[in-house]
Amino acid sequence: MVGPKARAGRIPSGVDALNAAPVLAAESVTVRFGPLVAVNQVSIDVEAGRTVSLIGPNGAGKTTLLNTISGFLPAATGTLRIDGQDVSSLRSHERSQRGIRRTFQHAKVSDALSVMENVLVGASLQGYPWTLFGEWLRLPRSGARMRRDREAAMSLLELLGIADTADVPVGALSFGRKKMVDLARALMTPPRLLLMDEPTAGMSEPEVETLAHLMSRIQPDTAILVVAHHMGFVAKVAHKVVCLVAGQIIASGTPREVQADPRVLAAYMGT
Repeated sequence: MVGPKARAGRIPSGVDALNAAPVLAAESVTVRFGPLVAVNQVSIDVEAGRTVSLIGPNGAGKTTLLNTISGFLPAATGTLRIDGQDVSSLRSHERSQRGIRRTFQHAKVSDALSVMENVLVGASLQGYPWTLFGEWLRLPRSGARMRRDREAAMSLLELLGIADTADVPVGALSFGRKKMVDLARALMTPPRLLLMDEPTAGMSEPEVETLAHLMSRIQPDTAILVVAHHMGFVAKVAHKVVCLVAGQIIASGTPREVQADPRVLAAYMGT
């Protein structure tokens, strides 16, 4: 397994992922909350090295779909496969072991811990019993491993442009920088599928530009499914855009094609 330090600065090699089997294959996924159908027969594939963006008005079912793929919500019907393996019945932590990583619209970080400590939490997904308590207690048997993890975490923070905040409590950061910390933690173990929910929400325009540039540097074997409203960001990072309205796909194609689709315009502007 390639460690995060080695991965952090890698540039996609340009290998054509279109002919490869998709990392994520969601087939006819339906999610219900009682009588409400939040996601209705949605099928979507994401290949390695590709970014697919989910757009749509509020309440369209975008976050619900991410929650279902990551195992936080059950699907009423449909199948979810990762690299051809059916994960529909697996719990969220079991899906994480298959390489699914997640960032959230409201970053799931601890304000009381430093940026470095928050990112190091991501190392616990590597399959060994690393904990922050080991760091505090300076356990000799975990010292070498923790040094490697710290080096890897610092590489990610440098890539994200927030290395200067490594020892700063996360609670002192702006909302946008907290989102960067959330992303760094997700990248501390090699993602096969990276799910991102509104990563640009609360970010300044320079931070959005930095994130868009960064996403081209995530390793080429990662598939990315991102929910976003910032259409400038979508146009820069997405190979494909899927528009959801009322839980159903109404348009799919390149950013240019989808933004010009009359159904998408009507959904966003009512015209």
